[in-house]
Amino acid sequence: MIGDSHVATSFPYAAGGSIAKAIAQFRQSFPPIVNASTLKKFAIAPNNESYVIAVLRFLGFIDEEGNRRDDNVGFFYGADAAFQQGLETTLRAAYKPLFDDFGDTALDKSRDDLVPWFRATDKSSQIVGGRQAATFTALAALAGHGEPPAIPSAPSTSGNGSSGKPKPKTDAKPTPKPESNSADAGKSATANSHTPSVTAGGADVGLTVRIEVNLPAGGDQSTYDAIFKSIRKNLIDGLS
Repeated sequence: MIGDSHVATSFPYAAGGSIAKAIAQFRQSFPPIVNASTLKKFAIAPNNESYVIAVLRFLGFIDEEGNRRDDNVGFFYGADAAFQQGLETTLRAAYKPLFDDFGDTALDKSRDDLVPWFRATDKSSQIVGGRQAATFTALAALAGHGEPPAIPSAPSTSGNGSSGKPKPKTDAKPTPKPESNSADAGKSATANSHTPSVTAGGADVGLTVRIEVNLPAGGDQSTYDAIFKSIRKNLIDGLS
C-alpha cells in the first residue's frame, strides 16, 4: 500500500508497476469509464486504485468523472514507437515546469536526481517527493527512456500463497539398525529372546529382549559353546 490517504500535491504518484499494468491493459482496450471498479476487474493496484486514477487524470487520459478522453488516448492503439512518442508528448505537457527547468534531460534523470526538484516545487516530504519522482521516471521509461517497471502478477487465490496443489505427505520411517553376527573371534553376536505375553490391566503386553555377546578373540569352539549354552539355560529356557 502506498499510503493511508492522499497528500495534497500538484504532482500525483502511484506505484510504477501499477501504472505499467494499467497502461498495458488500456493499450489492449481502453474502457470508456475508468474508476475504482474498473481497476478492480483487472486487479490493478488493489486497495490503491485512487492513486492510479489520479495519475491517469493528471496526464489527461480521463476527466474528473473518469470518462475516457478520446482526443488524448489515440496513441494507445498504435505500435510501440507511436505509443512511446505519444506518451512522451503527454509527459512534456503534464510536467511542463519540470521540462522548463531541465529541458530534454528530464526524461533521462534518475529518481534520486529528481527528488529535490519535486520536494522544492511541491513542498512535499522526503517520502512523497520520492514517490513523485519515481512516478515520473516510471512514465519516462514507458515512453522509451529507461527500463520499464515490472508489471506485478495477479495475487494468488489459493488462500495460502501457494499454487493451490496439496503437498504429498511423506511418512518418516525410522531406518532399521543392521543386525550383525559373526562366527569369527573378536566380533559381536546378537540374539533375540521373546518372552511370553503378560497381562497388565486387561491388555496383552509383549516384551522383547535383545542380547549382545562380545566373543573373546582367544576363545575356541568349546568356549563359544559354553557361552551360548549358558545364555540358553539362564535367559531362554529360564523364561519359558
